[in-house]
Amino acid sequence: TGGLLFLSSPFSLEAVELLKKVGVAAWKVASGEVTNPLMLDAMAETGLPILLSTGMSTLQEIDEAVARIREKGLPFAVLQCTSMYPTPPEKIGLNMIPFFRERYGCPVGLSDHSGTIYPALAAVTLGAKVIEVHVTFHRKMFGPDVPASITMEELELLVKGVRFIETMLSHPVDKDSLALELAEMRRLFTKSVVARMDLPKGTVLKREHLTVKKPGTGIPAARLNELVGRRLQRDIRKDEMIREEDII
Repeated sequence: TGGLLFLSSPFSLEAVELLKKVGVAAWKVASGEVTNPLMLDAMAETGLPILLSTGMSTLQEIDEAVARIREKGLPFAVLQCTSMYPTPPEKIGLNMIPFFRERYGCPVGLSDHSGTIYPALAAVTLGAKVIEVHVTFHRKMFGPDVPASITMEELELLVKGVRFIETMLSHPVDKDSLALELAEMRRLFTKSVVARMDLPKGTVLKREHLTVKKPGTGIPAARLNELVGRRLQRDIRKDEMIREEDII
């Protein structure tokens, strides 16, 4: 329920047969099985999608595995992975996300063992469509995967973050249109030309007579220099906005 699908990585042909009986939504090919054509063929024969992890593989080995899967006409995704537990940031390999997408023309993803949510979030911004993480109920639990795992609370935060990123990526903004939407904010936070001091009627404006202050409902700050040399038609108090009709 809740959109969860059962997956399991088989490590033997017997495991493949067992999982066929149990029923899986797709095959997750563990890094160590990428170079095992017997396993790849056994999984491919089911016609189910394949998630290909690449934690220990050379590029040539990945090329060969992808070609073998592609020959079967199956949907598949290639996951960047580094088999270190936990994986330090300099070994995550985010550069492989766009590289694999371009090289294989398929969905790509990240199988992360860093024990944090940061690599997965970054990978999604780069176009990752599949994210795999290890999860533990508590960081003080016993087990070899715990240092490379995130907590249930962090998993929830990761999912929310991914959804947030998806929304951002699917809604590009146009700066000019956005500026129109923010017109009221612009009026409040941009600045207008005001008098730096009390100025009597007839004053020929000099640069030192003028400054700029919020809000931006008068002559825009960018036009301040245009006012130098113009003559006031009325008395202007210190900090009062100078209007178009105030000058000749």
